Amino acid sequence: MRMTIALALLALTACNKGPTVKVKDATPAEVAQQVKKSGVVSDVRLQPGQWQVVTQAKLQDASGMPPQVAEQMKAAMARTSTETQCLTPEQVAKPNSDMFAGKQNSQCKYDKFEMGGGKIKAEMHCPGGAGAQMAMTMDGSYSPTSYTMDAAMDMQTPGNGGMKMAVHTEGKRIGECVGGGATSGK
Repeated sequence: MRMTIALALLALTACNKGPTVKVKDATPAEVAQQVKKSGVVSDVRLQPGQWQVVTQAKLQDASGMPPQVAEQMKAAMARTSTETQCLTPEQVAKPNSDMFAGKQNSQCKYDKFEMGGGKIKAEMHCPGGAGAQMAMTMDGSYSPTSYTMDAAMDMQTPGNGGMKMAVHTEGKRIGECVGGGATSGK
């Protein structure tokens, strides 16, 4: 999931001017279509080179679980990862609006999606089986050489409590590509 967020964020990096998208109550496919129609994606201009993405995840709450299990889960899910990736001029020349579409047959909906002027904000909810629900908010900024994104997820299951998780992602161009352009992680 963190790589999906990171790749989507890399594709979002653009100049702080140009088209904007504001959509309410839309499916991920509808948001992808609006992003494509708006010209936001064609306006994307990442700088090719070596990029570093640092992701910090933290489980904030695990209600409905015994306290010992909740603490074990919090400890297990608290992590920071660092990945590097070489983005070639060819890759940054072809940004893809389908990153907002998600998987086929998803029942998720964007309650709100706004992108433009170097900012992105979104609120989404997804129904799950047995009455489970997930709500997610995203708030970030982007430029040709860096981005940040804060995401908060709240997953609730009737009768079993829920979990709240926060993810902070920062990406930045750190120089020219090194080696064969492979992706690595720590």
